[in-house]
Amino acid sequence: MNQRFLSSVLAAAILAASLLTGCGAGAGAGDLPAYQGYLYMTDTYSGKVYAYDPAAHSGLNASIAATGKNGTGEIQFYKGIGYTAVGFGTDEGVYYFDPSVTNPTFSKIGSGIAAQYFAFYSATKAYVSVASNYFGDTGGLYAFNPSNLGLGLTQVAASDATKYMQEVIVGPDGKIYVAENLSQKVLVIDPATDAVTATVAASASGTTGLVSGTYNGGAGVFVANTGGTIDFIPAGVAGNAAATTVIGPSVFAGRLVQLANGNLVATGYGKTYLVALSGASAAASELKVGGASFGSLDIAAKDGLVYVPVAQTSDYVTFVDKLYVIDANGTQQSYSPVSVMTSADAVSNIGFYE
Repeated sequence: MNQRFLSSVLAAAILAASLLTGCGAGAGAGDLPAYQGYLYMTDTYSGKVYAYDPAAHSGLNASIAATGKNGTGEIQFYKGIGYTAVGFGTDEGVYYFDPSVTNPTFSKIGSGIAAQYFAFYSATKAYVSVASNYFGDTGGLYAFNPSNLGLGLTQVAASDATKYMQEVIVGPDGKIYVAENLSQKVLVIDPATDAVTATVAASASGTTGLVSGTYNGGAGVFVANTGGTIDFIPAGVAGNAAATTVIGPSVFAGRLVQLANGNLVATGYGKTYLVALSGASAAASELKVGGASFGSLDIAAKDGLVYVPVAQTSDYVTFVDKLYVIDANGTQQSYSPVSVMTSADAVSNIGFYE
């Protein structure tokens, strides 16, 4: 599944030079370095990281760096450093790289945890969610210091019964929210003490995705359940509570974003939905391209556009990787879907530089 060695090395060297100088696609006189405008994408099998240039509507044809690990998923940036989660295998854990240097390489934080998603609370405190698996890892939530990565990982919120944590975010109230997939709930954690301050029951199974937002005029956190519903948790919730069901039970999504107009875009398991929240009750419509469904378990949004990566295969060896681009009305852009990566890669997760 590797690319041709000589051509990929040459292309990577050319790309790395353009990233460093800011002369790559999308950069112009007076612009920031090109790499700062890119959407980054991970290949789940070998952990290669590619980039997509929104200004040129095209993916760069060489990978920037690679973990070399199967099970590479989430990619997120904080203060210019890219973090990726490897959630499977003996080398699973948290990896990071600096996209501004020539020939970026990955380093690793800790070991033996099936890393899933990241939340960056401050310059000295971040979180990674962990899912238990057959390699004997201990699932739950771990903390690390982005300013001193050598300190490694520290487990928190270890009292949860099943510990199959998925997306973790910083809520509008400054608390940490983490989706507990198997227990169908969301834990709310105080970052000052790492104590659980609320346990919120979701309305359907497969509690996976979280995003901060507003609903009926109040701030809180939306919850995506792959079992078919989207919920809402108001900021400041405490103790044992139940989330409010926004829509369902027919929206089978695992990740979501809220747009500037208040609507949601939700995606998962081959389908993507636009969820309108402006009326008396929420209404969902499936988004399609040429009459065909699309979707995945990741999504990103920036500058009024929503991005959904999709890897399709019929033989688990060769892949057709596409990036779908949608506006706030759910309309596909004229250049969407965009071909990205190569047939030897399977696009998994995406994240913009920050």
